[in-house]
Amino acid sequence: MDNAENLFETVANYTYDWETWFSEDGKVRWINPAVERMTGYSIEECMAMEDYPAGLTHQEDRGRIIDLLASARSGSSGNDVEFRILRKDRSTGWAAVSWQPVHDKRGGALGFRTSVRDITERKRTEESLKRAKAEAERANSAKTRFLAAVSHDLRQPLQAISMYLAALKRANDQTRPAIWQHMELCLNNCNELLDDLVDISRLDANVVVPQIRTVAIADILETLERSMRSSAEKESLDLRVIPCSEFVLSDPAVLTRILQNLVSNAIRYTKSGKVLVGCRRRGSRLEVQVWDTGIGISTDELDHVFEEFYQIDNPQRDRRRGVGLGLAIVRRLVDLIDASLGVRSKPGQGSVFSVAVPVGDPASGTHMPARAASPLPELEGVRIVVIDDESSQLRAIDLMLSAHGAAVMAAADATGAIAELERSGGLPDLIIADYRLGEGATGAQALEQIQGWLQRPVPGIILTGDTEPQRISEAEASGYRLLHKPIHADKLVEEIQALRGAAV
Repeated sequence: MDNAENLFETVANYTYDWETWFSEDGKVRWINPAVERMTGYSIEECMAMEDYPAGLTHQEDRGRIIDLLASARSGSSGNDVEFRILRKDRSTGWAAVSWQPVHDKRGGALGFRTSVRDITERKRTEESLKRAKAEAERANSAKTRFLAAVSHDLRQPLQAISMYLAALKRANDQTRPAIWQHMELCLNNCNELLDDLVDISRLDANVVVPQIRTVAIADILETLERSMRSSAEKESLDLRVIPCSEFVLSDPAVLTRILQNLVSNAIRYTKSGKVLVGCRRRGSRLEVQVWDTGIGISTDELDHVFEEFYQIDNPQRDRRRGVGLGLAIVRRLVDLIDASLGVRSKPGQGSVFSVAVPVGDPASGTHMPARAASPLPELEGVRIVVIDDESSQLRAIDLMLSAHGAAVMAAADATGAIAELERSGGLPDLIIADYRLGEGATGAQALEQIQGWLQRPVPGIILTGDTEPQRISEAEASGYRLLHKPIHADKLVEEIQALRGAAV
């Protein structure tokens, strides 16, 4: 038996796996040095343990290992039973144990041996793959929900517009204004969905750069109340905004948008009662809370409300409940300004959403300037080059700008625009170009080509219908004013005048 033991020890000392030889009664006869590499315990420490090797296993796996050892004493063998190791430093690793009886030359029983292999890295890889698979499945589910929601939410108003157009052909002077009004409402619904999609794409493309400064939270709350008051009154809800004198370190436009989305969401899901906005100081942060007396959110839905197109209790996609992108935008905006987001809710009682932002120093704080309403500017005599390779888009912008008094030179590409400039004589005041043009060209390239021909800079606006983050990043990098389709005509006119004013 000494020869067998010596042979086992010689082989085991050079084995990478953790080896142990047990006698027939289950007592430990020998352990190889690999035990210290895998567990942090020395051979001597292990030999002194009363419950070796069960004491080295995770509590949840310990009973299974004790049963395995009992089975091994009865002469069984087995392979690759996985369990968790509890290391000396209290960290956890994964291992797989195999065992078999040990006999002498005559077949006499000498006990059994176990061989433990470290599979920690393999388990980590498996967990990573599981997480990746779960994320892929979540993304695929979100994509399916996205396509279904966008298809529905765009088809509905477009279907209505089709019917209104048919009615318009037979309308008289008395009914025509009402039809136009309904058509405009449908277009506004389409624009709201597309604007939200663009916002998400711009945030995912990391092209939104926050302008962090110290600002009075009172100014943000005042803007919030002014912008949301009519929406609350329309639903017969009491909107209360409690004043606060604190200053915060944040981007005022981004923080205002976050709170507007939260209040809008509260209004949509509150049938009666009130929506309350208030602030609480939490150490170095100010927590702005939005309370409502709405339908509430169940616990299993709380983790999903910030996903794209996820809506509670709205299977019919009622447009009055929004499109399901407001909270998805909130989640992205919160990450942008180093804020934290919280939500608590009880079904049937209401919800409270909160945004915590860093408190600012009042000494360096500023107040947001009040915006004065200005009359819609006209474009009388303004010379504008418009470039778009889609004739319907080109014609629409041409007609709209001409109706505002502009002198429009329209072309499908830069070469055509230069030809128009040569024919008309004179210099353009501004160039508007679609980002994607024919034959792989871009609007930015068209602007550069025309300015090179003119040998002078000209203010430029890039229009894009792209929502792909990479495309948005490319367009933003051009340095020109980037506007996302669909854009309201009044907004485009305002942008033109603003650019011209800046260029003077």
